[in-house]
Amino acid sequence: MVKAVQIAENSLGDGCKDAEIAFFGGSFTAIDREYMISLLEAASPYVLSGRFGGIRLSTRPDAIDAEILQLLKKYGVTAIELGAQSMDNNVLIFNNRGHSGEDVEKASELIREYGFSLGLQMMIGLYKSTPEKDMETAQRIAQLKPDTVRIYPTVIMRGTYLGELFESGEYVPYDMETAIEICAKLIPFFENRGIKIIRLGLHDSDSLRKDMLGGLWHPAFRELCESRIMLEKCLQL
Repeated sequence: MVKAVQIAENSLGDGCKDAEIAFFGGSFTAIDREYMISLLEAASPYVLSGRFGGIRLSTRPDAIDAEILQLLKKYGVTAIELGAQSMDNNVLIFNNRGHSGEDVEKASELIREYGFSLGLQMMIGLYKSTPEKDMETAQRIAQLKPDTVRIYPTVIMRGTYLGELFESGEYVPYDMETAIEICAKLIPFFENRGIKIIRLGLHDSDSLRKDMLGGLWHPAFRELCESRIMLEKCLQL
């Protein structure tokens, strides 16, 4: 990890002061506590010395409490993103998320109280969701006033619960047209409220292409949505 930070520091130069060290790809505060602290101890000197702008991490809303936040503050963490995914409790239950919409609200309030930048992540097209439920999730997320959001159209991966539902025919995901239509509404919805969308759609990767069974993925998904917005504006002229 230290080597990766040093490579980034050499590449970015003075730009490091505006960059963040990020721990993503899992629920950071739910991993083994000693391992988590060892990662923070490796990263924090770069932040506390002013060489990097901060530490950003993602985690589950039910893996946040006052004790965890005090610990993260000690090591220079500046931004916390929660995998809310949906604010509809029935959708969360059907997708085995293990947390509730109320957990997202409580965790968001605590994160704000402790002075962290708040990010929320949502997924459209989950099992048992609908376009209407996705928009309701966006509305409830906006009410929490996050600084940033990430929007992930659901991608179905091999070896997962959703993958089993998809292969059995129980789960039929949205088509791409529906996904673009929803996200073309979400972009102005969040931006008009001063909430920055820092990611729309999954990053391209070899593992994604190899293990994807279906769902909503395109290497330029955001551009498709922004093009739809521009088209609709032109048609209104």
